[in-house]
Amino acid sequence: MAETPDNGKLARRDADADAPKADPIVSRSTSAILLVSALLLTGVLAWSLYDEVYGMRPWKSYQQSFVKRYDRYLRRLEKRGFQSEKEVKQSAEYKRLDAEAQAARAASAPKTAEVDKRVAAIDEQLGAISEQFQDRRGQITLASYNVEQAAGSRKESLRRDLEQKKAEKVTVNLPAADGGKATQKREMNFGELETMYVSLKDEKGRLLAEKGELLKPAGDLERQRDEYLKNNVTEVTRQQVSLTRTSLENFDFGMKQINYKGDMVVDRCESCHLGIRSPIPIRASDMVPLNRGKLSRPDPLARAFVSHPSPELLKVHDPEKFGCSSCHWGNGRATTSVEKGHGENRFWLHPLFKKENAEAGCNQCHSADRVLQGANSLNLGKDLFYQRGCVGCHRYEGFDRETDALSNTRQLVKQLEDEVSSNEHDAKVARADSSAPGVSDARAAELLARAEGLVVTNSQLEAKIDQLNTQARYLMQDQKKVGPNLKDIRLKLRKEWIPEWLKDPQAFRPGTKMPTFWYLSGSENPDKGNIVPASMQDDERKAIAAFLWQSAYEGRVAQQPQGDTAHGEELFRTRGCLACHSIGEGEQKVGGVFAANLTKIGQKENYDYVVRWVHNPRERWAPYCPKEKRDLTPEDYTKNGKKFEFDTGKHTRCPNDGAELQVQNMTVMPNFRLSDQDARDIATYLVSLAPAANYPEASYMDDTKLFEKGKSLVKQYGCAGCHEIRGFEEEQRIGKELTAEGATPLERLDFARMTHLAEDGHEPPGFGEEAHADGAGEAKAGGAKKEKEGKPWYDHKGFFEHKLGEPSIYDSGKVKDPKEHLRMPKPYLTDEWKRALTTFLMGSVGTEGANVPAALFYSPTDQQKAIQDGWWVVKKYNCMGCHSVQVGQKSVLSGLTQYGADGAVGAIKLGPEQLPPGLMTEGARVDPDWLLRFLSDPSLSGYSEGIDLGAHGGKPSAAKPEENNIGRGTQSNRQSGPGGGGAQPPQNQAGVNATPQQSGEAGLKPQAGENRNGVRTYLRVRMPTFNFSPNELRTLVRFFLAVSAQQEPYIKPQAEPLSTAEKDLARALFTSQAAPCLKCHMTGDPGHDQTATAPNFLQAGERLKEDWTVRWLLDPQRIMPGTAMPSQLFKRDGERWVFNGPLPPAAADYQGDHARLLARYLLSLTPEEQARARTTVPAQVPAPSGTQAGPVASNGRGKPRPAAAPGRQSAGRAKAGRGSRQQVSQRLRRLRFARERRLRLARERWRQAAAARERVRDFSP
Repeated sequence: MAETPDNGKLARRDADADAPKADPIVSRSTSAILLVSALLLTGVLAWSLYDEVYGMRPWKSYQQSFVKRYDRYLRRLEKRGFQSEKEVKQSAEYKRLDAEAQAARAASAPKTAEVDKRVAAIDEQLGAISEQFQDRRGQITLASYNVEQAAGSRKESLRRDLEQKKAEKVTVNLPAADGGKATQKREMNFGELETMYVSLKDEKGRLLAEKGELLKPAGDLERQRDEYLKNNVTEVTRQQVSLTRTSLENFDFGMKQINYKGDMVVDRCESCHLGIRSPIPIRASDMVPLNRGKLSRPDPLARAFVSHPSPELLKVHDPEKFGCSSCHWGNGRATTSVEKGHGENRFWLHPLFKKENAEAGCNQCHSADRVLQGANSLNLGKDLFYQRGCVGCHRYEGFDRETDALSNTRQLVKQLEDEVSSNEHDAKVARADSSAPGVSDARAAELLARAEGLVVTNSQLEAKIDQLNTQARYLMQDQKKVGPNLKDIRLKLRKEWIPEWLKDPQAFRPGTKMPTFWYLSGSENPDKGNIVPASMQDDERKAIAAFLWQSAYEGRVAQQPQGDTAHGEELFRTRGCLACHSIGEGEQKVGGVFAANLTKIGQKENYDYVVRWVHNPRERWAPYCPKEKRDLTPEDYTKNGKKFEFDTGKHTRCPNDGAELQVQNMTVMPNFRLSDQDARDIATYLVSLAPAANYPEASYMDDTKLFEKGKSLVKQYGCAGCHEIRGFEEEQRIGKELTAEGATPLERLDFARMTHLAEDGHEPPGFGEEAHADGAGEAKAGGAKKEKEGKPWYDHKGFFEHKLGEPSIYDSGKVKDPKEHLRMPKPYLTDEWKRALTTFLMGSVGTEGANVPAALFYSPTDQQKAIQDGWWVVKKYNCMGCHSVQVGQKSVLSGLTQYGADGAVGAIKLGPEQLPPGLMTEGARVDPDWLLRFLSDPSLSGYSEGIDLGAHGGKPSAAKPEENNIGRGTQSNRQSGPGGGGAQPPQNQAGVNATPQQSGEAGLKPQAGENRNGVRTYLRVRMPTFNFSPNELRTLVRFFLAVSAQQEPYIKPQAEPLSTAEKDLARALFTSQAAPCLKCHMTGDPGHDQTATAPNFLQAGERLKEDWTVRWLLDPQRIMPGTAMPSQLFKRDGERWVFNGPLPPAAADYQGDHARLLARYLLSLTPEEQARARTTVPAQVPAPSGTQAGPVASNGRGKPRPAAAPGRQSAGRAKAGRGSRQQVSQRLRRLRFARERRLRLARERWRQAAAARERVRDFSP
């Protein structure tokens, strides 16, 4: 038999043959590999731990650095000493308060020591019995519960056990009652324990209350002392530094996170910005790291550790509610790096605002606020957006108040008229159906009732339509345009000047609101994006000029005689024109920037039109009918049997269809109520400011073939956004809405071919190179501030700044039809203005783009809403040009040298006394009824056009209808030949052949209240007539009331009549040498009033509020800092104020308040009483003991103000008393007659005011 082979051995042998000769696991060492791996693992572990602790939490090292630097800074403060605190503690008042506090503390010390000793003894006794008492009370409470729960015989058993426990005695080692060390062992049951425990507790409470009463005087004095220190120290105190250092010793190193309502606001910014809420102000220089030296610059951490620059904002924006990133933007949740925390990522929607644009965050929540306290840059941006004409092309929610309201009103009127027509038709059908055959009597009655109901409904709808039409009239009166009415250019301008102006407005008037239309300049500059050929630019400019010229009114204003240039200059500089306008160029420019510079007005306008405009800028050549969409002509009135007259009073409706008309020029310039001659003098002066200029001839402007082309270009370029142009009265804006422009995603902003330049930080070729400058030291027109080389500007800020600086650059390098070029012109903007507008646009993010929940948005209501509504009117008419409306705000006039100390215009002395009054407390000062009348008619002559003041709590108009002088067709707009040179084709016949109305010389209509200020008649500055609509009147009155925190409606308190004794005493105080009332205030004496610097008291009764008058008499500097009104007229005497000067004998019997008595006297002053006071010579009353004998009045400016000398009570009387009585001149007789006439007028006005005070107040329009 054959043997079977061993297959397993064979397999192993084959495997061995294939195996390598040397095994690496066995044949060589792996120590190096293991060592490297171990080291790598250890390194990765160390790196992971570091990254976990520090790398992902860099704020930990920031916090450590902050604690070290802050503690070092606090130690420096301690070494430096607390000088302010030392000075306050060394003051006599602090020493007095401290001495009184210490004396009170010392006086109460013996009794408080006795109380403390007895309380200590009570505590020892309570400690001895408390444990036993509480143990027994617990057992008895449990036993009582068992009794309550038991039933039957068991209940009696448990009750016996309860009584036994109460009677059971315990041993107590009771300390002595006098607090000694001896103890007394006593056995006491539960009742005795309870009695002692309760009595000791009651005694202790009584003693502690007694101690509190003993310490109360000392505590009150100490608080008063500490409050005095707190209110008078101007630096940090030792206590503040000490407490802050203590908090640093226990500093909590960790994430500082703010959560508001879950995840509504999550913010971690204070993890790094640790000093932001520090009670001690921290500057970057205070946190310089150690060993850097005193002159070293702060590092980034030092700048990050500063305190908030406006801590008052944190009081109204609690960081625990808002956090930081809600306002400043950035990524408030990111903490791993500065870049991430600041949101410096192109895909992050809310990157941190730059420092110069930080106020952009305010606009998220405060977009409804016209003026935001503390946000000066944002406020300026809003001002510029409205005043520089941006709103003409771009809609922005809230900036189209009148336009939107007018559109809504007209739409509603149309709907109601359609409803009336439908109702009339339905009523007619119902009547017809009621008489149809086969209709039952019941059904017929039902149909007739329905028809009657529709008639009544129509009556109600028609009443509502009448109200809406009235509101539309008021809204049209409120509507204003940024630029002038271009329908007037044939009446107003030199024909040849217009094309030159269109070519480059800045060349003629540097700084003008009119932007530069670079595509009409006649020059090609492809590098700047001007891709329009020069020939095409010239053609378009000529076509636009021709259209505007041919579409304007035909005719010529009435010719005016020349005026007095010197007197015109005097009037221009003193009437208040410089509050809005400026004259001069470069360093010689003087005045405001709200309106145009008038230096070169004579080179473009004809003299006759300037006279008409200065006399009344609201006067319109012809009315515009929005329903017919055209200007009316005299024929429209004639064919309807009406005179060609239109105004804001009774002649506001179209003679053809009854629609409300636009009857005045849509300019904010008011009427200064100038006489005809004064208007000519001012016009003569303005025209004389610049030499004559020659312009290329422009006969092509009469070419009718250019009319249609020019019209299409005017439409394309949106000229009607700022100007009123024939045929474009209802034209819409051409630009995009900017309400939420700041929230536009970066990729959707059209950087065009500038994208790579912006990303690389390169400026476009030629950007910032300017052709015009407006004087030395002033920013160039549209010039861009050079950024740091290589700094990228591919963000919203960069886009807005370059768009505002040179809009055409975004056309650079584009291949497209020249007609499709960008239409935005180049505005004149200084660097400050450009920053402000950029800030405003960056903050314009709407609701969806905001970085703060909509629930936290600020929506003003009640008085705050009234304030913001009022700001729109105040800013619209530039009230701040003449008046100080906010505390610390300086008017334009106050900055002119002529209103400084010893200021003058020629021989006319002005100075600060000639400035218009501040309005900071106007709502608290004056009666709102009087304010309503004054704003309607600042001359207080009884004229208020178009407003029934009697229905608004005011004085009814006493002027005749023909004295109405706004926009009435008169001799001044009759066709009298062509204007501007050359024969003109009649294109716009509106206003031609007007029928002459009552008018003054040379077609100028009479002015109501001419050359008159209603209150301060001594001022050369004139409060003009703004022709406010009832809407604006109500808004302004409510604004002033709300600013002064006055309630509405105002109910005037009943005046308490003065007794004879009170009147005699008040008269003595009023005429006292120590109260120079008659020295400064007008008295009705013509001679004296020529030098007066304060208003007549006769108006005080209807004008001023009594409580405000009392406060004003006591301390006028608190109400209006810097006023010339003297202070310290009264001194405190117990609970009343007494006159701070020689007192008449009658004062000894009067126990009332002297300040209120004088206020009551002033408010009840009549012409007769004023005349009596004026002629009263104050007696030389000897000064009582302890009373200053001489004048004591002070005007609050450091030096006492001397009272009037006995011989100088009236400059007019002193002058009149000169010479012999037998040689009285004719001039003195005229003065006497004038005085008597003024006295009669004053009596009449006083009677009218008394009657007006009895009327019912009503502020509804």
